[in-house]
Amino acid sequence: MIHTAEYRDRLLIDLAHFSGLSIRQRWQLAYESIPELRVFQKDGTEAFVSAQKRNTFLRFQSSRSIMPFNKLITSEDQQILTILSASYPEALRQSFEPPLVLFYKGDISLVHMPLIAVVGARFHTPYAFAALKHLLSPLIENGVGVVSGLARGVDALAHQLVIERGGKTVGVIGTGLDQYYPSSSRSLQISMQSSQLVLSEYPLATRPQRHHFPQRNRIIAGLARGTLVIEAKNKSGSLITARMALDEGRDVFAVPGSIFSPLSKGCNTLIQAGAIPCTSGEDILAQWKDID
Repeated sequence: MIHTAEYRDRLLIDLAHFSGLSIRQRWQLAYESIPELRVFQKDGTEAFVSAQKRNTFLRFQSSRSIMPFNKLITSEDQQILTILSASYPEALRQSFEPPLVLFYKGDISLVHMPLIAVVGARFHTPYAFAALKHLLSPLIENGVGVVSGLARGVDALAHQLVIERGGKTVGVIGTGLDQYYPSSSRSLQISMQSSQLVLSEYPLATRPQRHHFPQRNRIIAGLARGTLVIEAKNKSGSLITARMALDEGRDVFAVPGSIFSPLSKGCNTLIQAGAIPCTSGEDILAQWKDID
């Protein structure tokens, strides 16, 4: 059956708003209804969706069908891109199980510039601050933007330093765009929603849940050409993002640190495992020679 573009977008937006489905289950229902999405399907990624859950979703979909389409996709609080939109970031579209829908506020064109993901410790040392100042300036001067998670610590620091230096930055959050988590990032998030870009795969009013943040990390890794890790313990969310980047065939850079610092163990371990040691912004630019 051939469906209109509006039907397809409505279905994807409804799937994003329907709670109780895993990412893979959302994709399963999308594959079944929208043949164009089957190019993204990989072997072994089928998901079981019970008849009860399918029927509940159909009732949910029916209850939303009276909403005007233009109100579904844009409002004062957010705008929406589906994976079928020409404006959807291609790097993310090619990643594993990308979001079917992106909710955003700000300048969506930033997702099409070369981006480096910057991740690191929430409770960092002065070394991380000094390293970021040293590393980011050459990248900003060469038109590279920074994507991070608006979390406490290295994330917030990276966003702030980029803004102070006149660069471009993208924040990916694990809540709806009307939520501020952590609360310490509230003013930064509000500022970025007007002058930079903040996006999420979660609809408005979605509160933070523990499992949202690994899911957010896959978006950060998927948007970027590479991931830069600055101060990370051996078992940290930053290393999860780095592994996701490696799985997507993207570059992983790590800032080496003291062998005596627990916050450097993650970076030093990444380097031992084959990550690119990074001591200057030029180390990253050397890998990306196609950037003008």
